[in-house]
Amino acid sequence: MGGGGGETPDETPAYRALAEQTAQYYNRYQDVFRPLEDMYIAQVFRADDEGAYAKAMDAGSSAVQRQFDPKIEQAGRRMLARGGVTPGSGAFAGGLEDSYTQLGTARGLVAADAGINNTDRFLGGVSNVVKMGQGVASEAMQGQIGLARAAEDKARSQAMTAFADKQQGAQILGTGLGFGAGLGFNYFGPNDGST
Repeated sequence: MGGGGGETPDETPAYRALAEQTAQYYNRYQDVFRPLEDMYIAQVFRADDEGAYAKAMDAGSSAVQRQFDPKIEQAGRRMLARGGVTPGSGAFAGGLEDSYTQLGTARGLVAADAGINNTDRFLGGVSNVVKMGQGVASEAMQGQIGLARAAEDKARSQAMTAFADKQQGAQILGTGLGFGAGLGFNYFGPNDGST
């Protein structure tokens, strides 16, 4: 039974340098970029928590409230300035009823929109996380595809060169035979008596 046990091939300086560079890149990725990726991924998935929705919707609702408060206050001051309407009267409350209805509607719509935007942010983030993972896989696949294409291109080039060499040889032979036949035909050809 043959043991085989040949010598292990020596590493070339170029391969050794490439291995060292790869190790440096990998260590840098582990030390710097992987923690950043992990933080980003954690942040993306926190966006789907109930608290994130509540925070987004509360912020939207509060923004609407801040916009409406001064306008409602101005409407109340105008009614008081006209006289005869006191803040505790039904006329005062009735005069501001439309403003409060509009405030409630706007707060509801903006809060719902903020919730939808939070969902979009979450789904967009998940899509980015998936793309990050696929990017690495895609890069590796592109490398393999590139190698296969390079091999295919080289094989095609070699085949074309070999075919061209054969064609060229055949053309030279054909040209030589044709030339020789032409000379022979002219020399030994039919003599019509014109010479």
